Amino acid sequence: MNKVNAASILVLLAGTVGAQSISLPGVLTVPSLTPTGVSFTYSGTLTQNATLSLNTSGSVCLQSGAYCTNAAGVVLIPGTLGVGGVSTFSGTFGGTTGNWNQGAIGLTISGVGTVQIFPANAANGAGSGLPPNALSLPSTSLASLGFGSFSVVNPTITFFLLDNLYPDNSGSFTLTQGVAATTPFPSGLILSLAGLAALTIFVFARRRAQV
Repeated sequence: MNKVNAASILVLLAGTVGAQSISLPGVLTVPSLTPTGVSFTYSGTLTQNATLSLNTSGSVCLQSGAYCTNAAGVVLIPGTLGVGGVSTFSGTFGGTTGNWNQGAIGLTISGVGTVQIFPANAANGAGSGLPPNALSLPSTSLASLGFGSFSVVNPTITFFLLDNLYPDNSGSFTLTQGVAATTPFPSGLILSLAGLAALTIFVFARRRAQV
């Protein structure tokens, strides 16, 4: 082991400990009758490197009890579209204009923009005769969800229903905290550094003995 490799390991360990993770402030309910959704304030500086992990359950119905979808906007109960169907519309949410799947969950970070959390793809039931009702997001960085580079202090985070007509909607989504990415505790870091130091001393001592 040389000094460069040792330094690289130290940087890697420090980066792991410093990773951000967004924690939900409890169980959240995303309503279907309003685009305002449910919000909370993230305390501190938030960047695109922060991770989010959550579980969703429930469904929303977009046509007076019919056309019910999961959190990806995939149809669970038929209406205009059959089970497994997906529809798209254009709209602006949180300053972001794009194409969205009706009935999906959107995520807005104040001062940054909006993304759709779950894509309406085969993994989330698109095209299936039996789409899943509950969906889970493993620990995923905000950059991977579609946000660009940013840094904001104490932003408001909002989860809401993506739709272009709300008055005839019913139902809701329930969000709970998922499993966050594992990060070592300070004691684990101390043990790691102690092991690295011992290995470095051993290598240098061996080299000196060979001179």
